[in-house]
This record gives sequence, structure tokens and C-alpha cells, in this order.
Amino acid sequence: MEPAARQSGDVIEPGATRNPRGLPDSPVANEMIMMTLMGILKPHNDRKPTLSRMRRRAMKLLKNAKSSGMLETLVRQVVLSTGIESFLPERYTPYQPVVREGMVFMMSAMPLSRLAPKIVDQLLLEDASFGKRLFTLIKDMPTLQKLGQIVCRSPGVDPAFKKELIDLEDNIRTVNYAQIRPSLFKEIGKHLTKQVVIPEKRILAEASVCAVVPAKVASGSKEKGIRAVLKIVKPKVKKDMAADLALLDQLMVFLDSHKGEWGLVDFNFSATLAQIGTILANEIDLQSEQKNIERAGRHFSHNKTVVVPKRLSVSTPHMTVMTRVEGEKITDVQHLSKKQRRKLAGALAKTCILRPIQDIREGGLFHGDPHAGNIAYTFDKGRPHLIFYDWGMLGHLNKLERFAMILLTMGLLAGSTNLVFYTADIITKGQLSTHPARRKIIKQVIADAIQMQGHGTRGILSSIEYLFEKFTHEGVVFSADLMMYEKAMVTLRGVLSDVDPTFNRDAYMTWAAITLLLDDVVRFRLLKLFIKEARSLYRHSLALFLDFQKVLFWFMKDLARVSAKIPKAFT
Repeated sequence: MEPAARQSGDVIEPGATRNPRGLPDSPVANEMIMMTLMGILKPHNDRKPTLSRMRRRAMKLLKNAKSSGMLETLVRQVVLSTGIESFLPERYTPYQPVVREGMVFMMSAMPLSRLAPKIVDQLLLEDASFGKRLFTLIKDMPTLQKLGQIVCRSPGVDPAFKKELIDLEDNIRTVNYAQIRPSLFKEIGKHLTKQVVIPEKRILAEASVCAVVPAKVASGSKEKGIRAVLKIVKPKVKKDMAADLALLDQLMVFLDSHKGEWGLVDFNFSATLAQIGTILANEIDLQSEQKNIERAGRHFSHNKTVVVPKRLSVSTPHMTVMTRVEGEKITDVQHLSKKQRRKLAGALAKTCILRPIQDIREGGLFHGDPHAGNIAYTFDKGRPHLIFYDWGMLGHLNKLERFAMILLTMGLLAGSTNLVFYTADIITKGQLSTHPARRKIIKQVIADAIQMQGHGTRGILSSIEYLFEKFTHEGVVFSADLMMYEKAMVTLRGVLSDVDPTFNRDAYMTWAAITLLLDDVVRFRLLKLFIKEARSLYRHSLALFLDFQKVLFWFMKDLARVSAKIPKAFT
């Protein structure tokens, strides 16, 4: 490593740049680092080295790099070899440095014992695609896997790269049955009841945090029993999660301290990543998921379109036992007719996007992680049935948030910058109105969204996603549930496109918003709630409160004109 260290001194060679830590990235030094890395694969006694030998070599190399101050430079080369600088859609280009430097930081900060196998895995891939390299690098890191699952369904991602990232849903293979068997039987042995849990000796499915094993639950050995699945946290994830969450805390500090260099001065990385940390902590809390399953089961009990697996009584705090419900993956639709694909997309949009905000009289529950790997379907007499797995993330919008989503939609349709502004201000507890500089920027963002929506260059839901993205960029922090709902919409956008590329989710959203506001009883009740919240928020500024009331009054008076925009398909 010594020659590379000399190349990365204070003198920067032609063509070299400095990374955000102030260290030079020299082309020659980088080439020498890659040559040094390739030494890990050097034959031993004229034979290919064993995996254990390669890992020992990698460990020695990493220790030397750390002691010589070259660890980050080495890690950077490995990260860049995955093509991470080019995989985000064009609209997210400003965030490329964040993704790149965040990845370098996390890899550099993790224990060398975890990093060494990753280095070896990358070297063994040889001529693999960028997507395969990135997938391999993050395969046992739930934080990054979750982000990858969302990104792979985002419109604009390179098709070849997208195909590789979908492996995060379909082909996670980090554990085998023999490795989880001790944990399984430890949990099975906790139940001193007549019910017998008999697992099959295979893994049915594997996600970023948990593994699922098919099983039978019977009251006697001769009974056929109930077909079930056993869900348990993977041993390595359980072992590393505390360290990963601590690493996430360090990443917050790092990103917030460097955001000015990326032109993201107002972006609140700490608040955003703290929510991800909470979600991850919930992922390994199977007791919490079991409560979510029961809650979702009650909520959707009268909905014939939604199927929620039932939690069985032999579950333990560390193992969830559920009924086994099978279906086809939501994006496996090549064999369906156009009519069936349209019905399936409509059912998905209605369940995941509309119901949480449309059913004002009900609970506003929604699945918080609706990527394609968590949803399956069946058809019965021409009617689609949606099966939702993995209830670790269950969201809930309160009445104020549900009505706010309706008003945001209506404000965009009506072209009312002030209505959108006050609605966003109320649900963020005055974060927009209390900062004069931010208020001006936010109003311009809203005006831009309305202009693009009016010109047809962006639909309603895309405009709402745009507002959330820009508001967050300016340092506005939304509630965890509202952010979860917005991220679910982003994820579903890609899933719906895969199910039926011609499906118009904006028409559904428009229809839901307008029909809800045309309901006089509901509208009156929610307006009272919204005005009460505004009175409390603007009690120190009579001018703001009066302006809000004026904006709301003129909008409601003009509702008839806006209602003419209901898509003909729904009238």
C-alpha cells in the first residue's frame, strides 16, 4: 500500500480531484489500489486460493490501509466499481454525491471483519454488471437494501440496472435452513401446548431482515394441520443490527456536516434518516409486526379485495407464525389480459393510495412498504385479490393528515398556491410560515408545481411527490406516517407502471379528492377540524389566520368549477 499512499499525498496529479474529505483522488493512485486489491486473488501454490485465504488477505490489506490512512481511498474505489455514480434517475442527479459519499462513509466505518468478505465478493465477480456489483455489496445491509428496493421501481432507472436491483426483492440469498434451524427450534420449543409446529427443511422466502420457512401447525401428529409459515429474524441481521443503527447515527452527522458542499444546506438528513432508523428497529421487532397483522386483519376484514395472513397462537416474541397464503407476485402479469391488468392496477391504487385518505370515517391504515416483493395476487371470478405480506411497517394517517392530502390535491387542481401553502403549513405545525425566507422559496416551489401540472408535464400524484421532495430539500420535516405514505406512493408508482403501463393513477386521485369534498357532511366536519387547527397555529398572527380563512372560503365557493375536472370514467 506504500506506493499508493505516496501518490495520494498533498501534490495532486493532472486529472485528479479532491473528495469531500479533502483527500486527493489520483488516477495513478487509484489504479495502483486496484492492482493491490487484485493481489488478493493471487494463486497459492499454483492453485486458486481458498475463500478463507482470500478473506485473510483482504483483512491484512484493510488493516494496512487503515494504519496508513488509506482505508477510505481504497473503499472509494470499491464503491465506484459498482457504478453507483450513474444509477439514479436524472431528476435525482443533485443527490448523486450524497449517495456516493454516504456509501463510502458507511463502508469505511463498518468493522473490517464485515468489510473484508465484501471486498473478496467484489473481486470474484470479475466482469459482472454494475447492478450485480451493487447488489452484492449491500446484500446483508438492510438499510441500503430498503433504499434499493424503492429505487429499482422508480421511473427513469436504466432498464438493465433496474433488472439487477429487482434481485433485492426476488433473489436475496444470504442464509440457508441449517443456519436458522437452531433459532427456529428454540422458538418452537417455547410452546408447551398440544399444537405441533412442523417446519419444512427449506427457506420459502428471504427478505432483507427476515427469512420465512414453510410449516404445518397441527393439534395432533395424525392431523393434516394448517398450512403456515414461520418468520424469524436472520441470525446475522440480529447480530449486526445494533451496530448498523449506530452506524446510521454516525451517517446522519456526516451528511449534515457536508451537505453545504452538495448544495443541500437546508436538507434535514438527521430527521429523515432517524425515521429510517425507527423503521429498521421495527423490522426486527416481530411482536410489533404481530400486532400490526392483527390490526390490519381487523381493518380489512370487510374488504374482499385485501387478504391479510392470520397470526397463529403458536407465535412467540421472536417468531411469527402465520397462515400460508399463496399468490403470484404482483408484477408477474405477462400472462394476464389487458383487462385483468387494468383491474389489478385499479385495485392496488385504490387500496394503497386512495383508501388511506378517502375513508375519512375509518382508520386511515396503509401498508408502509408496498414494494413488489411484499404483494401477491390471485383472481377469483374475474375479481383481483391482493395479498399483502410483511406488515413490519404499518402506517396510519390521522384525520387532519388525510384531509390535508385531499386539500393538497384540490389546491393543485384549482391552481391555488395559497391553499397548498396553508395546507402544508398546518400539517407541518407552522414550519413554512415561521421562516420568511423559506416561505418565499416554498411558494415559488408550489407555483412551479401548479404550472407544470397545468401544462400536463406532471400529474397530480407526481406533483405531490415533487412538493414533498422539494419541501424536504428546504428542511421541512413531515410526520413519520406522512413520510411513510409519500414513500409508499413513490414505490407504488413504479409497481403500478409494471402492472399496467397505461394505468392513470392521477385520475383515481382526482376522483377520490373531489367526490370526498362533494360530501357535504364530511366536508363540514373536516373543515371545522382544519379551521380549529389553523386557529391554534396562527393564534399569534391574526393576519395569517384571516388570510387562511379567506383562501379556504374562496376555494370552497369555487369547488363547483373544480369538480368539473372529475374524469369522465368516474362520473
